[in-house]
Amino acid sequence: MNHYKQKILLVAVVIMAITGCNRKSQLLYLSGAGNDMYQKVTPPVYNLKPGDVLGVNIVTQDPEIRNLFNTTPQTTSYATYTSEAAIYATSFSVSDSGNIRLPVIGCVHVSNLSMQQAQDTIQSCADKYLKGSLAIVKLLSFKITVLGEVKRPGTYTNYKDNLNIFEAIGLAGDLTDYGQRSNFLVVRQTAEGTKTFRLDAHDKSIFTSEAFYLLPNDTVIVEPRSGKVMALNTPNISLVLSALTTLMLFLNYLKK
Repeated sequence: MNHYKQKILLVAVVIMAITGCNRKSQLLYLSGAGNDMYQKVTPPVYNLKPGDVLGVNIVTQDPEIRNLFNTTPQTTSYATYTSEAAIYATSFSVSDSGNIRLPVIGCVHVSNLSMQQAQDTIQSCADKYLKGSLAIVKLLSFKITVLGEVKRPGTYTNYKDNLNIFEAIGLAGDLTDYGQRSNFLVVRQTAEGTKTFRLDAHDKSIFTSEAFYLLPNDTVIVEPRSGKVMALNTPNISLVLSALTTLMLFLNYLKK
């Protein structure tokens, strides 16, 4: 009987060790990929909506005329903004009616326009007042949220035209040891309602997914592997096994 109990204890320890271990394949992105050529995926076109924040500059050679049009600091890069408050104070929000109100130019309707269409519209308005001007329009409210098994969960602002799922994970510091790479969840708000996507970072088919390129206000959720549950319970399991071992030793002692 004692030998039988020892076998049960050994099997329990082995099972606990196996289920709690990480396999190499679980920690890889695009496992099995080689020198392959993947089909180019066109980033989705984002249409502006109320609540979006735009940075608008009308560039001219005459600084006095330029200052009539611009209230934003004359910088070479929107990345020079130092805080969310500075961005809000020196940019233009799309109103509920879909308009932005620009100095001198007045109201410009931009809702449901792409960024290129919005820039062309603002350029046409500027041309009515000043020939040879250049309108520069940037989306300053491109935010995505990354939650779950990442090292730095939170909301991040993207200042590029596009952002893909790998870049979003990189902003959050990559996955923790328990992040499940085979089942990312992307949550997207659309005009028809909330839409969800499942992405497998092990599989090269991720490049063809509609959600490979993220849109403003997308949420990426990295779910934990089942091994995390085992790891969290390991201290409790160890205590139970220790108690069982102590009990068997005590029972053997009483039989002597």
